[in-house]
Amino acid sequence: MWQVVLGITPTTVALFLLAALALAAGFALWTALSPAGPAPRTTARVLLAGWLLLLLVATLAPAQPIGSGDATVWWRPGEGLFELGAQLEPGELVMLVRRQTANAALFVPVPLLLRFAVPRVPVALAFLLGVGLSLVIETAQLLMRAGRIADIDDVLCAAAGTVIGAGLALLGQLAVAAMRRRGLPRRAVRAAP
Repeated sequence: MWQVVLGITPTTVALFLLAALALAAGFALWTALSPAGPAPRTTARVLLAGWLLLLLVATLAPAQPIGSGDATVWWRPGEGLFELGAQLEPGELVMLVRRQTANAALFVPVPLLLRFAVPRVPVALAFLLGVGLSLVIETAQLLMRAGRIADIDDVLCAAAGTVIGAGLALLGQLAVAAMRRRGLPRRAVRAAP
């Protein structure tokens, strides 16, 4: 996980968000071109399951043996960032900000893929599911007592990531709707025999 955190810069964040928007637009276009086919929905479900597995491994992998650590909870927003920040070097503070950015990024694909995997799920429910998943992860980290800290900032960052993911899914769908109004073909063009 730290290798990913070290690579977070404004450029990599922008590229990640552009890739997520491209994914949303691609799924929206694919769905528009084959509305009766289950292929886009099935692909989104497989990608969502894979992403959730990655998210759980990244957030629940113990830093030390299970049960050997303290049950630490930071309930006040910013407690891990600002109160520690007064004692940290500027480079360490940057690492904490990068870690929170990575945490938010982990949750961006969840509502985005959920929107195409289960189209009838409303955006508000996708948001609540993302925040609920984050709460479950933080509770598991607390109960595992394995060198992880249950932090309300992680839940807030996850909520921000779910809002961004849902917004990107909506932007992708709006872009395809605009293309359809301008003459996008209603179904895929088949190659001549």
